[in-house]
Amino acid sequence: MKTKQLLSLGWITALLFITGTFILGSLVRDYSFVAQTVSEIGQQGSPQELSWQIFSILIGLLIILFSFGLIAFARRNNWSVIPAIFVLFAGLSQFGTALFPSPHPLHNVFGLSMTIGYFSPLVFGLPWKNKLGGSFRGYSLLAFGLIMIGIFLNLSPLFAHDLYPLEYYGLVQRFLLFTFYLYLGYVGVVASKRP
Repeated sequence: MKTKQLLSLGWITALLFITGTFILGSLVRDYSFVAQTVSEIGQQGSPQELSWQIFSILIGLLIILFSFGLIAFARRNNWSVIPAIFVLFAGLSQFGTALFPSPHPLHNVFGLSMTIGYFSPLVFGLPWKNKLGGSFRGYSLLAFGLIMIGIFLNLSPLFAHDLYPLEYYGLVQRFLLFTFYLYLGYVGVVASKRP
């Protein structure tokens, strides 16, 4: 695949992940997008366990291929490849969550390892600054801030049970995930427009 094709996988992955979670979630009886996590769509024993596992592996593969495109793009422009390595970690973490469906203990280990990938907007925003347009750094730092809020809210039930009603935990998790995937889409679009 050419670099531009690999870079287009950023927005393709974002679109696929967001629509896929809604489609597969709607196939699970009594599933609540507001209260339940995306992992519960394909948890052990779910009627969508295999579908979700295949879907998650595909998403992981697309993220990894996208990171290869980012590495090639960065090398061609003599930029740091470190941001792309963070995206690569996100893809590998996605594979781990797919291979070990919830409630397997390793599912949460790989889910937490996704935090490395969640730092990619910060890592893009610092060394690449405004190389992809005047507002790239600002959008990257905004995405990073929103992701940090999402991480805090996702982990807050461990230390602040009353911060928000847990009936909204599914929305909180989607805020984090969708922000991250939309950021990958943004990077893919702006990078693929560069000659």
